[in-house]
Amino acid sequence: MSYARGRIALFVAVVALFAGVAVARRAPAGDRQQPLPMSHKRHIAKDMKCRACHQGVEGEAMAGFPTLADCMDCHKTAQGREPAEPEVRALAARSQELAWVRLNRLAGHVYFSHAAHVTMASMKCEECHRDMKAVDQAPSQPDVHGEMSECVACHRSKHASLDCLACHK
Repeated sequence: MSYARGRIALFVAVVALFAGVAVARRAPAGDRQQPLPMSHKRHIAKDMKCRACHQGVEGEAMAGFPTLADCMDCHKTAQGREPAEPEVRALAARSQELAWVRLNRLAGHVYFSHAAHVTMASMKCEECHRDMKAVDQAPSQPDVHGEMSECVACHRSKHASLDCLACHK
């Protein structure tokens, strides 16, 4: 094989590798099992706010997941008749932390800050995430698809920055 052909083959292989990684990062992972069948619907019906469990949403780039200690704030004693609800206390008795599965991921070159959107732009969680008032189990698939066209449309409607470097590294 000539030197030029070898360089072309290497270039094609590298491009194919990066394309494959990009597709794999964006491809839906299918249903993912969460550690508990937690009902957003029931928690919201008790007037709980997203930030009560998803700490960091107001001041950090990423919103966190509820820790076992967060759950135990309310679930030290039975709160209802849900069959899985006692599992929270069983996990605490074993000192076993909840292993929530992160479902929403952006491409590595995209920067998104919950703090900028929730605090500075006063956006509601439902503007990007689905309305969790109707979700009766822990999500098993991503609920934010993060298409750039959706972000750009929102930025335009709210007169937010359209500078590429505001969101892209």
